[in-house]
Amino acid sequence: MKLYRYIYQIIIIGSAIVFCACNAANNEKIDSSVVNIPVSADSTQKQGKMPKITFEQTSHDFGTLMQGEKVSFTYKFKNTGNATLIISGVIPSCGCTVAQFTQTPIPPGQSGTVSINFNTETKNGMVKSGVVVQANTYPSETKLSFTAIVNK
Repeated sequence: MKLYRYIYQIIIIGSAIVFCACNAANNEKIDSSVVNIPVSADSTQKQGKMPKITFEQTSHDFGTLMQGEKVSFTYKFKNTGNATLIISGVIPSCGCTVAQFTQTPIPPGQSGTVSINFNTETKNGMVKSGVVVQANTYPSETKLSFTAIVNK
């Protein structure tokens, strides 16, 4: 019986310690100077230098293809911002697409490419797919799309 009393007391004391620690942590204030929002609610930039990725086109139509065909397309872009552009990755939306991209830093005014290779082996009918380009821009992701009609 005494053993249960000791266990009960340990549980009560432990709970009190945890409760006090949680309340102490919740009372700490976070200094607003650690928050950095580069764009305000009206979408104007507060920071002076930012890269900007501007594509000649963000969509492409491959037209009608035969199942099993492998086709490619290159999206061309320019850094129209005033800071160096860095593409960190290009993510295809399906396994039928492989992407290559300019992996070196792109200074303001310079150009680069994102190339896609589309394999129609497992596709049939209307296909809508694409890739997401991730870069040090605002917004940080740009979607590139393509369409095709795949016939057997």
